[in-house]
Amino acid sequence: MKYVDDFLNSSWMVKAKEYLSNPQKISKMLPLLKEYISKEGLSKVKDILCLMYSYIKDVATGEYKNYDTTRLLIILAALIYVVSPLDLVPDFVPGGLIDDATIVGWAFKEAAEELERYRIWKGC
Repeated sequence: MKYVDDFLNSSWMVKAKEYLSNPQKISKMLPLLKEYISKEGLSKVKDILCLMYSYIKDVATGEYKNYDTTRLLIILAALIYVVSPLDLVPDFVPGGLIDDATIVGWAFKEAAEELERYRIWKGC
């Protein structure tokens, strides 16, 4: 999908690197992400988002240290994207969550092994 390719080469990955170097930015994003996860229309990716939320929170707090930086950046960039009011299709437009779900699904696929390792570590 074209916007997935565009996503990889966009400012979202740059922002993810900035957030990773400043965990306080991640901490400030977490309440926005929690609110985003509660939106209707996300049922197909809600479990994935909850897992990603937990993963990012544990990385930011230093609880989870055995992470793959590349996969972490992909997940972080996807989460920054979905909470941003500046994504490709605004969420308030009918179908506006489709691009978000696509990016989340793609990030999950790219980071599946990383998230599985985390899930085992977490014990869930």
